[in-house]
Amino acid sequence: MSNDQDPWIACYRALLPWTRRFQEGDSHRAVRIAVERSLVTLWGGLDPERPATDADVHAIVAACNAYHQGWFDAVIGTEARRTWPDGERWPFSLWVWQDSSRGHGRGRAFRDTIGEHLDFFARFRFQSTLDLVGYAEHAARAATGAARQRAADAVVDVLEQAWTRVDGWGWDDAGWYEYIEVEELVGWTMAALRIPGLIPSEAAERVYRIAEQGAWDGWSEWSSKRPPAPFLAQAAQAVADCVR
Repeated sequence: MSNDQDPWIACYRALLPWTRRFQEGDSHRAVRIAVERSLVTLWGGLDPERPATDADVHAIVAACNAYHQGWFDAVIGTEARRTWPDGERWPFSLWVWQDSSRGHGRGRAFRDTIGEHLDFFARFRFQSTLDLVGYAEHAARAATGAARQRAADAVVDVLEQAWTRVDGWGWDDAGWYEYIEVEELVGWTMAALRIPGLIPSEAAERVYRIAEQGAWDGWSEWSSKRPPAPFLAQAAQAVADCVR
């Protein structure tokens, strides 16, 4: 399989321009405006202070889902879904939208008002993915040398930088590698390197398995200032070995 046959490549190319044109506040504001307009059409008006019912929240969530499915289809494209129907190889943050027939939940009232539920639900769900793509592009641009060295250096850089962004978070409900989004960061970074023959989905899976199965003597996620050094070394070697 060539890297042009990997969905990470196509998704990366589609998303990269949006990392530059879509500031975080703008992306959330666009969702909020679209959802509110949908609700005005549905309800004939919108009072953010009105107490929310389950039916109200179902409508909010449905409008949010419709916005995001439409954005996904417009940016990623239905052609990509036909070319790569196997969701197993898609970036995790995108594969749930790859099948447009899949539901994304209905929601229920758990706060007091319509406005409070809009604050919670009407936010751009792809913002974190765009952030990861931006981090990957930065790491790829900073990497120099031969292809294998660029891959190794870029993955260490992007993972170390990720650690600084979550430093101080709790680690009580998921593995540390889930918190720093190892699999997605590696996949996007490999796509950003644009190295012929390098398959991002393969590299991402290899590094994720290393993180998931590793036991790092003398290292604790609670007190360490960076990911475990043996993990970084193994991750660097793993992605370098993916360069053919």
